[in-house]
Amino acid sequence: MVCKNYVVSGEDVNDGMVMEDNAYISYTLRILYHFLFHNGFSREKLNALHVGLQEKNHILVCHKNLMFTEHFFVEMKHCYIDDKINIKSCFYNSKNECCAEVTKEIEWFDSICKEIIPAPKQILKHFDTNTRENVLSFL
Repeated sequence: MVCKNYVVSGEDVNDGMVMEDNAYISYTLRILYHFLFHNGFSREKLNALHVGLQEKNHILVCHKNLMFTEHFFVEMKHCYIDDKINIKSCFYNSKNECCAEVTKEIEWFDSICKEIIPAPKQILKHFDTNTRENVLSFL
């Protein structure tokens, strides 16, 4: 599992000071990039390989609101990296209550050809096939 702590900022909330749906999706992508970075694939390296990520479907289930300035952490519980990336992230408040869950599908994208591509072999080879479904803890 991968966890990262955050604080709900002003750009994450609506007029009622409640974290908005798009912020949950944004944090889900942030933790994925964090995971890739710690496995040797920074955004700069992905750009040099002309590989990007294109968002696809997502499901957001909110259980409890996260409010402006509230501390929370995101836990990436599942991450399957293959031709598509499927991740599930859970958002917890400071009381360790699950406030929201995001299940997201992301595809690999060739930034030169501007098309969806299979997982690049130079990235995929770094992820053992037995552990692709398990996210490694590194924090």
